[in-house]
Amino acid sequence: MRLKDKIAIVTGAGRGIGRAIAIRFAEEGAKVVVDDVNDTIGTATVSTITDAGGEALFVNADVSDTADAEKLINGTVDTYGTVDVLVNNAICSTKDVLNNNWEANLSVALQGPSHCSNAVIPIMQKGGGGSIVNIASVNGLIGLQGIHAYSAAKGGVIALTRSMAVAHGKDNIRINCICPGTVQTEVWEPMLERNPNILDEITPWYPLGRIGKPVDIANAALFLASDEASFATGAVFVIDGGLTAGNHQFPI
Repeated sequence: MRLKDKIAIVTGAGRGIGRAIAIRFAEEGAKVVVDDVNDTIGTATVSTITDAGGEALFVNADVSDTADAEKLINGTVDTYGTVDVLVNNAICSTKDVLNNNWEANLSVALQGPSHCSNAVIPIMQKGGGGSIVNIASVNGLIGLQGIHAYSAAKGGVIALTRSMAVAHGKDNIRINCICPGTVQTEVWEPMLERNPNILDEITPWYPLGRIGKPVDIANAALFLASDEASFATGAVFVIDGGLTAGNHQFPI
């Protein structure tokens, strides 16, 4: 098992990509701390893991709040003694993304990873190292119409990843980020209500001919969390089905 007996925290793990990462980590032997601000979906992720024979516990922490982020990290240490892996995945509500709520986007998607990372780094230093995986987005790499606040926050996550990786390489703490393309999760439900064909309309943007699944991102996170990625830090892993490779529909 690639994460046997590792202690991993996944924020925003009640649904979508975060849920898939938490489950995948547990399948590979990690003891997973599932964070979400929604008790119902957070505990559901824990139940899925434990029903399959894994180990997990739920913590309700709002990572946009420094004290809550510290509670999440310190509570994990109180229970398990250390933290080996942190995945910063939490985002604000789909409504806040679509309405360009700058405060919500920046506080959760950018300040949240900063709060959690700052709290966990002393623990990882004491333990001799660790891995932090930040979930960014292709929105932080290319211009996409409309959701400016979300895109700015995810661009900030990329910069934060690189800056912190440089600062903490000496501590054997690897800090990387993943930039997913379109991944079909629950966050698409409001958009599908407005346009039931939206996913079919954007699929041709992708050279692989499909949009992503949460497990696609979970597998990338698993690699970065594991010892297989021991020489990877400060890297931006683009998992986007070829979206950012170029315009494959350019007429010739």
